[in-house]
Amino acid sequence: MPKGVRRIVTKHSETGKAVVFSAQEVPIKKWAGADAAGSVVWSTAGVPADNSDGDLDADKRNVGMTLHGGSVFRVTEFGPGFSSPMHRTLSTDYCLVLSGELELRLDGGDVIRLFAGDTLVQRGTNHAWRNPSKTARCRFVICMIESEPIKIGARSLGPTPSWKMIVSSLKTLLTRSSGRQSTPESSPPQVDRKPGFLRRVVTAHDQAGKAVVASDEALSISARPGHDGGEAVVWSTSNIPSANSDGEFMDRKVDVGAAFQGGSLFRVMELQPERSIPMLRTRSIDYCMVLSGELELLLDGGETVTLLPGESTVLRGTSHEWRNARRDASCRFVVFMIESQPITINGKTLEPALY
Repeated sequence: MPKGVRRIVTKHSETGKAVVFSAQEVPIKKWAGADAAGSVVWSTAGVPADNSDGDLDADKRNVGMTLHGGSVFRVTEFGPGFSSPMHRTLSTDYCLVLSGELELRLDGGDVIRLFAGDTLVQRGTNHAWRNPSKTARCRFVICMIESEPIKIGARSLGPTPSWKMIVSSLKTLLTRSSGRQSTPESSPPQVDRKPGFLRRVVTAHDQAGKAVVASDEALSISARPGHDGGEAVVWSTSNIPSANSDGEFMDRKVDVGAAFQGGSLFRVMELQPERSIPMLRTRSIDYCMVLSGELELLLDGGETVTLLPGESTVLRGTSHEWRNARRDASCRFVVFMIESQPITINGKTLEPALY
């Protein structure tokens, strides 16, 4: 069985300070009848997210195969050759490949192969996943955020029903067990990768409502003035639920600034040795995972947690500081931020703050 995912969840104390609510390993559970597994690290019932103590059982929520509103932070692993059925969810999906290779197949015909470290913004498009390797497993992290129905002219594109996904999965299993092979699939061309850059693939819809690759480009991880860290803003939306429309594609903000200002945000952060990002609080729920190096999470309630590659945090609107205590290695981590409701402690609303 694949290794689980260590998860740190924060909450507020009675005085409004940040404290660790739970620290545990979330198991990676095998999918029935398939060489695939996954874990729901956390979820929210709605967006903007509820960071009150009323939503502390979020990891126990049954979110199913697809998103039904709110948000889901999950880790998924595919065995060699595994393929998912073609499906659409009413969501904006922020993805990052952790290990192995992952193919994204769109119903418009585009095929993109993603490698460890590559990012994807999947904007409500009809898609399937495939692990093209014959020997290696693939693991990726994904944040799914509720979106509005896709409008193409007078048509509205809805989500794929769960029953249809189950039937499609059963057909795939029967084909494999009978020994029949599907038509050989050609491999997409290799990408010219640039050292020190982050690859981003973004999907959209054509005029017929088919899924297409809108962009495939390299992003630089740039230093931000006044901070010790660098970052790449992979994507952002001004609102949630997002529309996943062409207008949103053109009007989105790339430079979102040091603070979060609502909507959603997909960031990859990097800290050089012995550097830190000062204490801050945002009106958001933040799903975070360390990609390389060691990362320290400092809470204003006094607790410090050290995170290693593959380990995650769920920051529920709490004041925190990031620090790389290592002298010999940089640290890289991904942060998915989703707007949350205001938090009130003892009649006082906790406002966003940079300390």
